[in-house]
Amino acid sequence: MKTIGVFVNRNRDKGFKYTRILLESMRDKGITVLLPAGIVKEICAGENGCCESCVEAKDDDDVFTSADLVICLGGDGTFLKVARKVYKKGIPVLGINLGNVGFLTEIERDDIKGAVNKLVDGEYTIEERMMLDTSIIRNRSVVKEDTALNDVVISRGALSKILHLKTYINGEFVDMFPGDGVIVSSPTGSTAYSLSAGGPIVEPNIDLIIISPICPHILYSRSIVTASDRVVKVVVDEDYHHKAMVTVDGQMGCKIRGGDAINVVKSRHRIKLVRIHPQNFFDVLRTKIYFRGESVRKDEIQQACQDS
Repeated sequence: MKTIGVFVNRNRDKGFKYTRILLESMRDKGITVLLPAGIVKEICAGENGCCESCVEAKDDDDVFTSADLVICLGGDGTFLKVARKVYKKGIPVLGINLGNVGFLTEIERDDIKGAVNKLVDGEYTIEERMMLDTSIIRNRSVVKEDTALNDVVISRGALSKILHLKTYINGEFVDMFPGDGVIVSSPTGSTAYSLSAGGPIVEPNIDLIIISPICPHILYSRSIVTASDRVVKVVVDEDYHHKAMVTVDGQMGCKIRGGDAINVVKSRHRIKLVRIHPQNFFDVLRTKIYFRGESVRKDEIQQACQDS
Protein backbone atom coordinates (compact mmCIF):
# COMPACT_ATOMS: atom_id res chain seq x y z
CA MET A 1 0.00 0.00 0.00
CA LYS A 2 2.11 2.91 -1.28
CA THR A 3 -0.29 5.75 -2.04
CA ILE A 4 -3.40 6.59 -0.03
CA GLY A 5 -5.92 9.34 -0.73
CA VAL A 6 -7.57 11.09 2.20
CA PHE A 7 -10.91 12.90 2.34
CA VAL A 8 -12.26 14.59 5.45
CA ASN A 9 -15.56 16.13 6.53
CA ARG A 10 -14.46 19.51 7.90
CA ASN A 11 -17.57 19.73 10.09
CA ARG A 12 -16.83 16.39 11.75
CA ASP A 13 -13.12 17.03 12.36
CA LYS A 14 -12.85 20.48 13.89
CA GLY A 15 -9.30 21.78 13.63
CA PHE A 16 -8.40 18.62 11.67
CA LYS A 17 -7.35 16.89 14.91
CA TYR A 18 -7.88 13.35 13.67
CA THR A 19 -6.77 14.14 10.12
CA ARG A 20 -3.41 15.25 11.52
CA ILE A 21 -3.09 12.02 13.52
CA LEU A 22 -3.80 10.03 10.34
CA LEU A 23 -1.35 12.03 8.22
CA GLU A 24 1.43 11.76 10.80
CA SER A 25 0.89 8.01 11.19
CA MET A 26 1.04 7.40 7.45
CA ARG A 27 4.03 9.69 6.95
CA ASP A 28 5.94 7.80 9.65
CA LYS A 29 5.30 4.60 7.69
CA GLY A 30 6.55 6.07 4.40
CA ILE A 31 3.12 6.23 2.76
CA THR A 32 2.52 8.82 0.07
CA VAL A 33 -0.56 10.80 1.04
CA LEU A 34 -2.82 12.48 -1.49
CA LEU A 35 -5.11 15.27 -0.32
CA PRO A 36 -7.33 17.70 -2.23
CA ALA A 37 -5.47 21.00 -2.52
CA GLY A 38 -8.13 22.92 -0.57
CA ILE A 39 -7.78 20.64 2.45
CA VAL A 40 -3.98 20.96 2.41
CA LYS A 41 -4.24 24.74 2.56
CA GLU A 42 -6.72 24.59 5.45
CA ILE A 43 -4.57 22.18 7.46
CA CYS A 44 -1.40 24.16 6.89
CA ALA A 45 -3.13 27.43 7.77
CA GLY A 46 -4.30 26.10 11.14
CA GLU A 47 -2.84 26.76 14.54
CA ASN A 48 -0.72 23.62 14.32
CA GLY A 49 -0.11 24.01 10.63
CA CYS A 50 2.06 21.62 8.67
CA CYS A 51 4.42 22.12 5.78
CA GLU A 52 2.71 21.63 2.42
CA SER A 53 5.48 19.24 1.42
CA CYS A 54 4.12 16.67 3.89
CA VAL A 55 1.39 15.74 1.43
CA GLU A 56 0.91 15.86 -2.32
CA ALA A 57 -1.88 18.30 -3.06
CA LYS A 58 -4.28 17.15 -5.77
CA ASP A 59 -7.81 17.92 -6.86
CA ASP A 60 -10.47 15.29 -6.17
CA ASP A 61 -10.22 13.55 -9.54
CA ASP A 62 -6.42 13.26 -9.28
CA VAL A 63 -6.72 11.70 -5.85
CA PHE A 64 -9.12 9.04 -7.13
CA THR A 65 -6.94 8.37 -10.18
CA SER A 66 -3.62 8.08 -8.34
CA ALA A 67 -4.52 6.42 -5.02
CA ASP A 68 -4.23 2.70 -4.25
CA LEU A 69 -6.73 3.13 -1.42
CA VAL A 70 -8.93 5.94 -0.11
CA ILE A 71 -9.56 6.80 3.55
CA CYS A 72 -12.40 9.09 4.56
CA LEU A 73 -12.92 10.72 7.95
CA GLY A 74 -16.51 11.50 8.92
CA GLY A 75 -19.82 9.72 9.34
CA ASP A 76 -21.79 7.43 7.05
CA GLY A 77 -22.80 10.41 4.92
CA THR A 78 -19.16 11.24 4.23
CA PHE A 79 -18.47 7.60 3.45
CA LEU A 80 -21.34 7.47 0.96
CA LYS A 81 -20.16 10.64 -0.75
CA VAL A 82 -16.68 9.22 -1.24
CA ALA A 83 -17.86 5.71 -2.11
CA ARG A 84 -20.04 7.10 -4.91
CA LYS A 85 -16.90 8.55 -6.48
CA VAL A 86 -14.53 5.58 -6.16
CA TYR A 87 -16.66 2.52 -6.99
CA LYS A 88 -16.21 2.76 -10.76
CA LYS A 89 -12.44 2.85 -10.36
CA GLY A 90 -12.40 -0.24 -8.16
CA ILE A 91 -10.47 1.55 -5.41
CA PRO A 92 -10.97 0.15 -1.89
CA VAL A 93 -12.27 2.62 0.69
CA LEU A 94 -11.78 2.70 4.46
CA GLY A 95 -13.91 4.84 6.76
CA ILE A 96 -12.85 6.41 10.06
CA ASN A 97 -15.93 7.10 12.15
CA LEU A 98 -16.27 10.67 13.37
CA GLY A 99 -20.08 10.52 13.31
CA ASN A 100 -22.77 9.08 15.55
CA VAL A 101 -23.61 5.60 14.23
CA GLY A 102 -21.04 4.66 11.61
CA PHE A 103 -22.35 1.44 10.08
CA LEU A 104 -20.21 1.92 6.99
CA THR A 105 -17.11 3.28 8.70
CA GLU A 106 -14.70 0.63 9.93
CA ILE A 107 -12.33 2.42 12.33
CA GLU A 108 -13.11 4.41 15.46
CA ARG A 109 -11.24 7.67 16.05
CA ASP A 110 -9.08 6.24 18.86
CA ASP A 111 -7.72 3.42 16.69
CA ILE A 112 -6.26 5.42 13.79
CA LYS A 113 -2.60 4.62 14.46
CA GLY A 114 -3.33 0.91 14.90
CA ALA A 115 -5.30 0.86 11.66
CA VAL A 116 -2.41 2.43 9.73
CA ASN A 117 -0.02 -0.19 11.13
CA LYS A 118 -2.29 -2.99 9.93
CA LEU A 119 -2.64 -1.42 6.49
CA VAL A 120 1.14 -1.28 6.14
CA ASP A 121 1.52 -4.87 7.34
CA GLY A 122 -1.19 -6.09 4.95
CA GLU A 123 -3.43 -7.22 7.82
CA TYR A 124 -6.74 -6.41 6.21
CA THR A 125 -9.30 -7.90 3.86
CA ILE A 126 -11.43 -6.46 1.06
CA GLU A 127 -15.19 -6.95 1.28
CA GLU A 128 -17.36 -6.31 -1.76
CA ARG A 129 -20.93 -5.03 -1.46
CA MET A 130 -23.79 -5.02 -3.92
CA MET A 131 -24.95 -1.70 -5.37
CA LEU A 132 -28.13 -0.56 -7.14
CA ASP A 133 -28.51 1.16 -10.51
CA THR A 134 -31.51 3.44 -10.86
CA SER A 135 -33.03 5.28 -13.81
CA ILE A 136 -35.90 7.77 -13.98
CA ILE A 137 -38.06 7.37 -17.07
CA ARG A 138 -40.39 10.07 -18.37
CA ASN A 139 -42.36 9.73 -21.59
CA ARG A 140 -40.31 6.62 -22.46
CA SER A 141 -37.00 8.52 -22.18
CA VAL A 142 -34.38 8.19 -19.44
CA VAL A 143 -34.00 11.59 -17.78
CA LYS A 144 -31.63 10.62 -14.96
CA GLU A 145 -29.39 7.70 -13.97
CA ASP A 146 -27.39 7.01 -10.83
CA THR A 147 -25.92 4.24 -8.67
CA ALA A 148 -26.61 3.70 -4.97
CA LEU A 149 -24.79 1.85 -2.23
CA ASN A 150 -27.59 2.22 0.34
CA ASP A 151 -30.93 3.09 -1.20
CA VAL A 152 -33.16 4.80 -3.72
CA VAL A 153 -35.96 6.76 -2.02
CA ILE A 154 -39.12 7.93 -3.81
CA SER A 155 -40.90 10.44 -1.57
CA ARG A 156 -43.47 13.22 -1.56
CA GLY A 157 -42.57 16.90 -1.46
CA ALA A 158 -43.05 19.41 1.34
CA LEU A 159 -46.85 19.37 1.18
CA SER A 160 -48.59 16.65 3.18
CA LYS A 161 -50.22 15.07 0.16
CA ILE A 162 -50.38 11.29 0.01
CA LEU A 163 -48.15 9.92 -2.74
CA HIS A 164 -49.59 6.94 -4.64
CA LEU A 165 -46.88 4.63 -5.99
CA LYS A 166 -47.56 1.58 -8.14
CA THR A 167 -44.85 -1.01 -7.60
CA TYR A 168 -43.83 -3.82 -9.97
CA ILE A 169 -41.28 -6.65 -9.86
CA ASN A 170 -40.18 -7.98 -13.25
CA GLY A 171 -43.18 -6.27 -14.81
CA GLU A 172 -45.70 -7.94 -12.49
CA PHE A 173 -47.86 -5.63 -10.38
CA VAL A 174 -47.15 -5.96 -6.64
CA ASP A 175 -49.27 -3.28 -4.99
CA MET A 176 -50.22 0.38 -4.84
CA PHE A 177 -48.55 2.08 -1.88
CA PRO A 178 -50.30 5.27 -0.73
CA GLY A 179 -48.25 7.18 1.82
CA ASP A 180 -45.06 9.19 2.10
CA GLY A 181 -43.13 7.08 -0.39
CA VAL A 182 -41.14 3.92 -0.98
CA ILE A 183 -37.54 2.91 -0.24
CA VAL A 184 -35.73 0.47 -2.53
CA SER A 185 -32.71 -0.68 -0.60
CA SER A 186 -29.62 -2.85 -0.93
CA PRO A 187 -28.62 -5.15 1.96
CA THR A 188 -26.07 -2.54 3.04
CA GLY A 189 -28.88 0.01 3.19
CA SER A 190 -31.11 -2.22 5.33
CA THR A 191 -29.69 -0.55 8.47
CA ALA A 192 -30.21 2.97 7.08
CA TYR A 193 -33.52 4.68 6.16
CA SER A 194 -35.14 1.32 5.44
CA LEU A 195 -34.70 0.32 9.08
CA SER A 196 -36.40 3.53 10.24
CA ALA A 197 -39.34 2.72 7.95
CA GLY A 198 -39.77 -0.71 9.53
CA GLY A 199 -37.84 -2.67 6.92
CA PRO A 200 -36.01 -5.93 7.68
CA ILE A 201 -32.41 -6.14 8.85
CA VAL A 202 -30.33 -8.04 6.28
CA GLU A 203 -26.74 -9.26 6.44
CA PRO A 204 -24.85 -6.92 4.08
CA ASN A 205 -22.96 -9.63 2.17
CA ILE A 206 -26.19 -11.14 0.78
CA ASP A 207 -27.39 -10.01 -2.65
CA LEU A 208 -31.08 -9.06 -2.65
CA ILE A 209 -33.37 -6.05 -2.97
CA ILE A 210 -35.67 -4.67 -0.26
CA ILE A 211 -38.81 -2.63 -0.94
CA SER A 212 -40.18 -0.72 2.07
CA PRO A 213 -43.16 1.67 2.04
CA ILE A 214 -42.78 4.86 4.08
CA CYS A 215 -45.70 5.58 6.45
CA PRO A 216 -48.18 3.66 4.27
CA HIS A 217 -51.83 4.65 4.55
CA ILE A 218 -53.04 1.04 4.52
CA LEU A 219 -53.32 -1.55 7.28
CA TYR A 220 -51.63 -4.55 5.71
CA SER A 221 -48.54 -3.02 4.11
CA ARG A 222 -45.20 -4.73 4.79
CA SER A 223 -41.71 -4.66 3.32
CA ILE A 224 -40.98 -6.97 0.41
CA VAL A 225 -37.69 -8.79 -0.16
CA THR A 226 -36.90 -10.00 -3.67
CA ALA A 227 -33.99 -11.60 -5.52
CA SER A 228 -31.16 -9.39 -6.74
CA ASP A 229 -31.74 -10.30 -10.40
CA ARG A 230 -35.22 -8.74 -10.39
CA VAL A 231 -36.20 -5.39 -11.91
CA VAL A 232 -38.08 -3.20 -9.45
CA LYS A 233 -40.22 -0.46 -11.00
CA VAL A 234 -42.07 2.22 -9.07
CA VAL A 235 -44.53 4.40 -10.99
CA VAL A 236 -45.94 7.67 -9.68
CA ASP A 237 -49.70 7.73 -10.11
CA GLU A 238 -50.64 9.73 -13.22
CA ASP A 239 -53.14 11.83 -11.25
CA TYR A 240 -50.53 13.04 -8.76
CA HIS A 241 -50.03 16.77 -9.42
CA HIS A 242 -47.78 17.74 -6.51
CA LYS A 243 -44.01 17.72 -6.01
CA ALA A 244 -42.19 14.44 -5.44
CA MET A 245 -38.53 13.49 -5.32
CA VAL A 246 -36.11 10.64 -5.97
CA THR A 247 -33.11 10.66 -3.62
CA VAL A 248 -30.10 8.37 -4.09
CA ASP A 249 -28.03 7.60 -0.99
CA GLY A 250 -29.18 10.91 0.45
CA GLN A 251 -26.67 12.55 -1.91
CA MET A 252 -28.51 13.20 -5.18
CA GLY A 253 -32.06 14.48 -5.58
CA CYS A 254 -34.21 14.65 -8.70
CA LYS A 255 -37.74 16.02 -8.97
CA ILE A 256 -40.36 13.69 -10.41
CA ARG A 257 -44.03 14.02 -11.37
CA GLY A 258 -47.10 11.97 -12.10
CA GLY A 259 -46.49 9.22 -14.65
CA ASP A 260 -42.73 9.00 -14.06
CA ALA A 261 -41.26 5.53 -13.56
CA ILE A 262 -38.24 4.71 -11.41
CA ASN A 263 -36.42 1.50 -12.29
CA VAL A 264 -34.00 -0.11 -9.83
CA VAL A 265 -31.75 -3.09 -10.61
CA LYS A 266 -28.64 -4.72 -9.23
CA SER A 267 -25.58 -2.86 -10.49
CA ARG A 268 -22.70 -4.53 -12.29
CA HIS A 269 -20.47 -2.41 -10.03
CA ARG A 270 -19.57 -3.43 -6.49
CA ILE A 271 -18.03 -1.24 -3.82
CA LYS A 272 -14.81 -2.49 -2.19
CA LEU A 273 -14.63 -1.93 1.57
CA VAL A 274 -11.44 -2.33 3.59
CA ARG A 275 -11.95 -4.51 6.66
CA ILE A 276 -9.23 -4.31 9.32
CA HIS A 277 -11.24 -5.62 12.26
CA PRO A 278 -13.77 -8.06 10.76
CA GLN A 279 -16.69 -8.36 13.15
CA ASN A 280 -19.84 -10.38 13.38
CA PHE A 281 -22.57 -8.28 11.76
CA PHE A 282 -24.93 -8.83 14.68
CA ASP A 283 -22.30 -7.70 17.19
CA VAL A 284 -21.97 -4.49 15.19
CA LEU A 285 -25.75 -4.17 15.07
CA ARG A 286 -26.08 -4.40 18.84
CA THR A 287 -23.25 -1.93 19.37
CA LYS A 288 -24.43 0.64 16.85
CA ILE A 289 -28.19 0.46 17.43
CA TYR A 290 -28.97 -0.92 20.88
CA PHE A 291 -26.23 0.72 22.90
CA ARG A 292 -26.66 4.01 21.04
CA GLY A 293 -30.35 3.88 21.93
CA GLU A 294 -29.49 3.29 25.57
CA SER A 295 -27.10 6.25 25.47
CA VAL A 296 -29.74 8.50 23.92
CA ARG A 297 -32.27 7.51 26.58
CA LYS A 298 -29.74 8.17 29.32
CA ASP A 299 -29.03 11.64 27.92
CA GLU A 300 -32.76 12.38 27.69
CA ILE A 301 -33.32 11.31 31.32
CA GLN A 302 -30.42 13.47 32.49
CA GLN A 303 -31.74 16.45 30.53
CA ALA A 304 -35.25 15.93 31.93
CA CYS A 305 -33.84 15.92 35.47
CA GLN A 306 -31.94 19.14 34.80
CA ASP A 307 -35.02 20.81 33.33
CA SER A 308 -37.12 19.86 36.35
